[in-house]
Amino acid sequence: MSLLYLLHRHSVDTIVVHCNYQLRGKSSDLDQSLVEEICVLWGLECVSVRLDPDESKGENFQDWARNERYRIFQSIQQENGADYILTAHHQDDQIETIFQKIVRGAGVSSWKGMSLLEGNLMRPLLEVSRSEIISFVQKFNIPYRIDGSNEESTYARNFIRNQWFPELNRLFPGWKSNMLLLPERAEEYKLMCDSILTQIEDKKDCLNRKRFLELDERLKSVIMHRFLQKSGDSIEPSRGFLSNLEGLNELQTGKGLQIAESVYLMRERDCFIIHWESPSSKPAFVIEESDLEKRCSFFGFYWAVDEDFTSVDSSVIQLEYRKLLFPLTVREWKAGDQLQPLGMKGRQNVADLLTNYKVSASSKKKAKVVESFDGIVYAVIFPDRIKNGQFGVISEKVRCNEETKRTLTIAII
Repeated sequence: MSLLYLLHRHSVDTIVVHCNYQLRGKSSDLDQSLVEEICVLWGLECVSVRLDPDESKGENFQDWARNERYRIFQSIQQENGADYILTAHHQDDQIETIFQKIVRGAGVSSWKGMSLLEGNLMRPLLEVSRSEIISFVQKFNIPYRIDGSNEESTYARNFIRNQWFPELNRLFPGWKSNMLLLPERAEEYKLMCDSILTQIEDKKDCLNRKRFLELDERLKSVIMHRFLQKSGDSIEPSRGFLSNLEGLNELQTGKGLQIAESVYLMRERDCFIIHWESPSSKPAFVIEESDLEKRCSFFGFYWAVDEDFTSVDSSVIQLEYRKLLFPLTVREWKAGDQLQPLGMKGRQNVADLLTNYKVSASSKKKAKVVESFDGIVYAVIFPDRIKNGQFGVISEKVRCNEETKRTLTIAII
């Protein structure tokens, strides 16, 4: 509402888009009514879209909602020839974004957070704090409503905002200012990486093999990550790929390692290049803990919480629930993915595990992994049952034992 007031005050030609997810009943409808009434009062065109939350079944709701609203924004922008999509993200949102990336183990290069301008997406209030915005709306009597669901700690961002931040404010006064310095550190880190990268690149998207392999082992994953970032195609490599770059030493000419879905690093005679294949038809799904309040389905399997574990059942996959770190990601496996097999201290490549379990070459590509938010593979799910009736294996990290009372159980539909 602050952003809308500023656009109106400065006579910026604006189309207002409001998405109503209908999650909070009457409160959601009152939000929509407020926006529509103000637009009539100020003479602004308003497009209200009511979305059916049931359409998100089988997906993480927050991801689905974000994808839907940005799809709508972009469609309306193109239809009307608008220059920019403006959102009211503010400084506190920026801090939350950076904080989430840190606790999820993102590298220094990801600490930059959101940008004021990304393509045609603009965030004019990004350097303004929430408290300043509240003071602004009160000073100028701008009508607004508070989304009550923001006060609930169901989702990760709300939990951080409501549970952790108050304690950090008490124990570390000024911590937010320090957090806002991290994007500058990320920029310095990027400049250092680019300096090294220019010395080992033969040309764009072509990494000199000899000079790359001569790098300190601790630098290889950092420089490779930056090389992929600069390709211009937003390639985000799997953690497994970056942690297994020693495979590049033995990679033969014409062979490649999978970087991410549909993307490979191929070896030519004296260099490494990026190679794309057609994208997979199977997207990854993110499972929040709240999604498991009732049985749900992903990739042809039922996922449910079993509150009364008694013994291991080989006809299903059972993961010790209290050992799980949410959100979980269910995706097709990638080269470099590893799992700690039951009873073992070390890890095994998923590719080797599938071979050992005699999963056919034609079926291997369809296998899935269940991954924790910090990149640990909890389970591998086969596309079909194998001879002994199994359709997957779990990691030692989530093994059930005599103390287990609650499991995440996966069953074939």
